[in-house]
Amino acid sequence: MALTEDEKASARHHLGYLQVTAAQTFVLGVPAAVQTQFMIEGALVRVLPSGHARLRLLLCRLDEVEGEVFGGLDLASVDTVDEITVSAERLKKLAGYYKIAQQALANLLGVPPNPWDMREWLMGGALNVAVNHS
Repeated sequence: MALTEDEKASARHHLGYLQVTAAQTFVLGVPAAVQTQFMIEGALVRVLPSGHARLRLLLCRLDEVEGEVFGGLDLASVDTVDEITVSAERLKKLAGYYKIAQQALANLLGVPPNPWDMREWLMGGALNVAVNHS
């Protein structure tokens, strides 16, 4: 069965890509539309039928981890409950699990995660390049 539009949208989301056909940017100070999605859009329509089950499994795993990130909001204001201590490394560990599944999805599609993904909890944020001041 071919990928649904919802599955394609989920794959875009988990790889950090936009849910728009074109984005606005500035080129030489003038607003210009740019297509940012060509790699992932092409890959999503070319996934082999034998890869559909794996793709769906990875999307489920990514949804599960993301659900833990946002579903555990009550843990943000708690350090200890009775004898239970909430791990201070919880978000970092979840981000690590997420990145493992995200990289597997990227490999399946042959598309890298968006380097400009702004999700801070993934320890990414906007793409930064080190500057050598020597």
